[in-house]
Amino acid sequence: MSSIQEIKALVTSSEHEVHIAKEALKATERGIEEAYERNRIAKATHDGLVVKLANLKAQFREQITEDGLKESNRWNEMYYKLLQWKENHDGDVLVGVDKDSDEDTKKLSRWVINQRSAYKYFMNGDTKHIKDHRIDALNKMGFVWCVADHVFQANVEELKQYHAENEKFDIPVKENKKLAAFVSRVRTAYANKQEGRAQHDLTDEKIEQLDAIGFKWGFKKSRKKTSSTSTAFDYDTQIALLQEFKNEYGHTKVNKLIKEWQKGEGEPSKKEYRRLPVFLTFARKEYISYVEGQPSLIDAEKVKALTDLGVEWKQPPNVPRKNTGGEASRKKKPRIEAPYHEQEFVAAELDVEAALPPLAANLHVPALPSPNIVAPKFDDGQSTMI
Repeated sequence: MSSIQEIKALVTSSEHEVHIAKEALKATERGIEEAYERNRIAKATHDGLVVKLANLKAQFREQITEDGLKESNRWNEMYYKLLQWKENHDGDVLVGVDKDSDEDTKKLSRWVINQRSAYKYFMNGDTKHIKDHRIDALNKMGFVWCVADHVFQANVEELKQYHAENEKFDIPVKENKKLAAFVSRVRTAYANKQEGRAQHDLTDEKIEQLDAIGFKWGFKKSRKKTSSTSTAFDYDTQIALLQEFKNEYGHTKVNKLIKEWQKGEGEPSKKEYRRLPVFLTFARKEYISYVEGQPSLIDAEKVKALTDLGVEWKQPPNVPRKNTGGEASRKKKPRIEAPYHEQEFVAAELDVEAALPPLAANLHVPALPSPNIVAPKFDDGQSTMI
């Protein structure tokens, strides 16, 4: 009897413990729900503040750009000339020149090219050639940073229109020579890329763009190496020949002698020397593929052997050229330091975070006004070169 009472007591006690645990579980679940709600509110607050911060930064950068364009300096003068050129030439910002172009147009064209060069340095981490606010100003104008990409986009749009009207991508040369050449180039580049050969101009993004309009690439079987290709990169034979050339002439600048031989100024001691430029051109092309990690017929050992012979390599297209220190570089005018107020302007641009006021929960950010830039009059006596 006593054992029954004990068991009953244990059951009652266990039921009580289960009840307590159940209540604790409910409390925990309520706590989790409340925590989720607090987390949701915190996340929404955070996202709102991020948007406000982005708007403030955009406002700040917009103001930096507008203030910068009010300065009296050579860069702004050329900027407004380009803006005027765009208005007078149906939106063109490329500023092409020919033999009939006047000197002002040629100067503007050179300035445009210099901005592209400065931007390439900027994208590679060298920011001393052009400032953020000037890039923003040019972007507002619709400046073309890469002419090749701009031409590609124009060709794609023209090809899209042609297909819509003719339902085909095979364009007769007589009908549209330029567009037919574009189609031929991209198909050839695509075929080469499918074979594992580097094609710097035809990126994956460009392929996707052409795929999006239903472009037909055409099917080409993998091509066998031609005899000229095999001969051009018969490495052991060609490097031995290049070594003989250097031993005889003291250098590996084959093209220089080829030009002299073509003019009738002497003859090569070996007719095979005339093929060396083909080998070197091929090797330099393979070198670019090699340094970019693409499939290549050249490797570190071959690069070293050719370098030791004095072969000079071309850099990949995305690497800007360094200042060679040549005659043109020595003749450059010394850079004039910006006025003190302009130095402060640049410093303020570099420290955007520090210039922003503390964010408040009820902060209101007004909509950004449409830019209405009026070109100021410039005093040539106060202009500064960038």
